[in-house]
Amino acid sequence: MGRWSPHSPQYLFNQPINDKLNSLDESSFNLLKLTLLMEKSTMTPARYYPLFLALEGRTCLVVGAGAVGERKVRTLLKYGAKIRLVARELSAWIEEKRSEKLVIWAGQRYERSHLQGVSLAFAATDDPDLNRAIAADAGKIGVWCNMATDPDLGSFIVPSVFEQGALSVAISTSGLSPAAAKLLRQKLQLEIGPEWDFFIRLLGELRRCFKSKGIAEKQAQEIFTTLAGLPIPERLKQGCPQKALAKTLEACRPVMSEAEIRAVWENLWNLFSW
Repeated sequence: MGRWSPHSPQYLFNQPINDKLNSLDESSFNLLKLTLLMEKSTMTPARYYPLFLALEGRTCLVVGAGAVGERKVRTLLKYGAKIRLVARELSAWIEEKRSEKLVIWAGQRYERSHLQGVSLAFAATDDPDLNRAIAADAGKIGVWCNMATDPDLGSFIVPSVFEQGALSVAISTSGLSPAAAKLLRQKLQLEIGPEWDFFIRLLGELRRCFKSKGIAEKQAQEIFTTLAGLPIPERLKQGCPQKALAKTLEACRPVMSEAEIRAVWENLWNLFSW
């Protein structure tokens, strides 16, 4: 049943406890082990600092090119990273990216030297021991490493993400449940449509106009606080753009003419296919 021998040092050190443990039947003992495991699992999860990284032109190491590894490569390429790949076999898609010089194949077997000069490492093999070795090597030279098999043993985790134009929403459960993060992402995707992309881009264009006019930062912040609290995305989603424009005119009129505000709105509006 996995209990300590009466002759072991552990038993002697914990003799009062083990006398009680040895008096339990197997069912009770297994229940106790399960309880202890649950207590361990409910400990405070690791806290991660959320941030967005600019990876354009930076080299990232991916070890493993199975389903997980290829997904990492696809996502990293989307954000302009340079890929150094270690994998036994390459899919047709990976071979295509390799021929386009977007992926550099560094060999079949991982070596510590593969970490030199990389910004991020992804241990994405199906071998937990190898993934741990990669993470340990990365930690020794200060390279951030994501682990596929033991996320909590890596130095960063990747959130569940969806994008709506200029808006990026990242959801993390601190590595406890990727499935729950995915579910939350899917729910939010149903709530956040292109009206939010338009609204965020509108705020960005107005900010640029305010800066060009030399509007005081305090006054600009007050206007943006007002704009952020208006139901502009909701009016757009309801198919009432004139009501949304009216709210924008009302908020920005102290620092911009109506013609200027309308020009910003219409130029942006024409970029969207509603």
